[in-house]
Amino acid sequence: MQIIYVNEQNIEELQKSATASAMALGYFDGVHLGHQQVITKAKEKAAEHQLALAVLSFFLHPKSVLLPNTEVSYLEPVEQKAEKLAALGVDIFYIVEFTKELAKLPPDTFLTRYVAGLQAKEISCGFDYTYGSKASGNVETLAVYAATHQIGLTVVDEFKWQEEKISSTRIRECLRAGKLYDIFQLLGTYHTTKYCQHNGVLPYYSLPRTGRYRVFISTADGLIPCMATVLCQKRVQFHHDGKALPRMMTIQWVSEYESAKAYRSYA
Repeated sequence: MQIIYVNEQNIEELQKSATASAMALGYFDGVHLGHQQVITKAKEKAAEHQLALAVLSFFLHPKSVLLPNTEVSYLEPVEQKAEKLAALGVDIFYIVEFTKELAKLPPDTFLTRYVAGLQAKEISCGFDYTYGSKASGNVETLAVYAATHQIGLTVVDEFKWQEEKISSTRIRECLRAGKLYDIFQLLGTYHTTKYCQHNGVLPYYSLPRTGRYRVFISTADGLIPCMATVLCQKRVQFHHDGKALPRMMTIQWVSEYESAKAYRSYA
């Protein structure tokens, strides 16, 4: 998969060499099952029209730029998002630098520069996708633009689990509540965190709330099952009788330990 960083300085040069694509639009934090529906629809259009499959997203999160005093909780960094997108068959991952200047662009200008300008011939997005200044663009205005510029558009309906929309916000709420089973149902896989035993959680990763959990530790030799206690949102203590755990590791969060409530009461 080709990863292309896009900003105001290089967009015009990138437009000259852009590959015609079916493009999925969104932030895609966590790449949950709802996101995967959007990407799958773009993938179908890519196959139908012999186009590359592209995803266009942003970094930083818009809230962290527009509301600098607001703490933004990320489910994962761009690097892990890229790994998931590659596994889904994405050919091109456009990462647009989100700035205050970008946020001021009128909706049609954003589409002309960053979507049509990057040779999107088919677009896929969620039903609640917004774009442009003050999020004034939506799927209705996108449909008008796409029809005017002869670009195909697929809008993916709300995707639910247990009668509630699957969203990155919902997953963050489940993390704060320690609901790992629910997170698995929303992501389609375990939530993962990269962790350094000396420095703690790596930037842009997240932990469940304080408590004790069953986890898998990914190593070069496979998965090590063990217990982990989240002490705070930066530190984890591991309970493992086998060989020493690696300094750098990936934690897969499996389930809350049965006595976690007792632990939290003690804490």
